[in-house]
Amino acid sequence: MRTARSVAVAIALLGLGACGGGDDEDEGRGGAATGLSLELREQNGSGQSGTATLTPAGDERTKIVMELSNPPAVPQPAHVHPGPCDDLGDPVAALANLVRGRSETTVPLSFAELKRGDLVVHAHKSEKEFPVSVACAPIPEAG
Repeated sequence: MRTARSVAVAIALLGLGACGGGDDEDEGRGGAATGLSLELREQNGSGQSGTATLTPAGDERTKIVMELSNPPAVPQPAHVHPGPCDDLGDPVAALANLVRGRSETTVPLSFAELKRGDLVVHAHKSEKEFPVSVACAPIPEAG
C-alpha cells in the first residue's frame, strides 16, 4: 500500500511539473508566434545586412537582438528611430552597440509601442562615422 501511494504521489508531482506553473518572469517572452523578425537591409554600400528580432519582455519592455554580417573591428552604435530608413528622426531608444556584429538590448518600450508604424531599427557605421548608416529595417505597424 505504501509503495502504491508513493507511486501515485510521484506521478502527481510529475504531472504538476509538466504543467509549467508559469511564473511572471516567463510571461511575454514568447516564441516565434509572439516575436517579430526583421530583415536589416544594407545601406550605403556597407556590405552589412542581417536581422533584428523583437520579442515582448513583459508589459512595457521589448528585447531587441540585432545580428549583422561583415562586422568591422569597432563597435557600431544602434538605435530605434522614427523613419523611414532614408530619413531618420532622433532616436527613441538607444540599443547596445553592435560588437562583432551582435547587439542585445531590452528597451523600455512595449511591443505594441514599437509597432506603431513609423519606427525603424538602425545601425551606424561607428562612433567616429556616426552619420553613416550601414543597415536598417522598418518595424511594421500592428494590424
